[in-house]
Amino acid sequence: MNPALRLYRRILNLHKNLPVTSKALGDQYLKDEFRRHKNATREQITEFIQEWKMYADLLERQQQQGKGLGSQLSEDQLSSVNEEQLHQLYALHQEITTPSDNSDSTQRS
Repeated sequence: MNPALRLYRRILNLHKNLPVTSKALGDQYLKDEFRRHKNATREQITEFIQEWKMYADLLERQQQQGKGLGSQLSEDQLSSVNEEQLHQLYALHQEITTPSDNSDSTQRS
């Protein structure tokens, strides 16, 4: 099996343990990002896979430990994002932290 497809499936499987709203958001983001990089260069794909593997490893560790999910961005990470990325991070933060009327964020699927 293609390593990228294996990683994609691994992450979808890890997302099954997330709260419903986080799972939906994470699944959609994952699908969009993998589609966007479908025609990337070999160099871009290598970096892309490496970053998603680190995400999957972190998510798996956090789920195994039973602690909270996510991590704080370092000063270096924050200083390296551009304005558009900063807006995306803020929108993601709002989506995750704003309660939804039509779904229970503690429910698992």
